[in-house]
Amino acid sequence: MSKAGIIFSGSCSALALAFMIPAFGFPGGSSDGAPGPGYFPIILCTVILFLSAVLAVSYLRHTEKYFATNEAERSNLPVLLVTAGAVVIYTIMFMFLPFIPLTLAFLIFLNRLYKRTWKYSVVFSLVFTLVMYAIFSKFLHVML
Repeated sequence: MSKAGIIFSGSCSALALAFMIPAFGFPGGSSDGAPGPGYFPIILCTVILFLSAVLAVSYLRHTEKYFATNEAERSNLPVLLVTAGAVVIYTIMFMFLPFIPLTLAFLIFLNRLYKRTWKYSVVFSLVFTLVMYAIFSKFLHVML
């Protein structure tokens, strides 16, 4: 059992509950059948709680502990840091730029960072952005 893994799983569960509990206080839905503002956070937090439980069980079942890093893990650290920085910048820029161009640029950047081809990067980014836009605007009635 890895104590760090259990702590991480517990932290994810606590964070999910911190967002889920207030979301239950939001209005349910509208008379026209549109989901209320708590609909998406509750679903997302439920998924996070489920995955945290799966992760905790996995950590409890595996008793071996090891902390040695290999070359691949060391070489992935800069990519991890750039990805984290890109997510922070994307979140901040979301206040100033529209969803579609910002998300397209963000996804193309990440795909290129992960060494995907240009064709794959553009096609994936375009399809993913349009699907997300459709889900949020048509099903969840969120204006992007």
